[in-house]
Amino acid sequence: MKQSFFVEGAPVPKGSTKSFLHRKTGRIVTMQDNREKQKVWTERIVWKAREKGVQLSGGACSLYVIFHMPEPKSFRNAKGNRKPSAPKWHTKKPDLDKLLRCVMDALTGIAWKDDSQVIRIVGRKGYAGEACGAYIEIEGS
Repeated sequence: MKQSFFVEGAPVPKGSTKSFLHRKTGRIVTMQDNREKQKVWTERIVWKAREKGVQLSGGACSLYVIFHMPEPKSFRNAKGNRKPSAPKWHTKKPDLDKLLRCVMDALTGIAWKDDSQVIRIVGRKGYAGEACGAYIEIEGS
């Protein structure tokens, strides 16, 4: 069964986890980057998946994601037309693998029981123009 939906908004990567030794307590403290932005993005993915009736799969799944990243204003001329010199592909941070990891974690418990069920991942990122977000397609057995 194939299920697809579009999540609006600027895609957010899964933050990197950093650990360090707390000077006063001597305990190891773990912190994560982008926690608030990531939470909002994850909630959007979950809400849209539920709205579209995404079903929990017990078998193997494939995930296809196209990220539409925000386009810098410098890519447009004074008339609002895209400049010929503006790149098509988003080759800056955030990294594609971290964007995908956030989507996979968000869909755990909704599209699959555990992300180990995902046997194929196809992803790409480009500039959106006006509609930022992620087109997500899940194929499961």
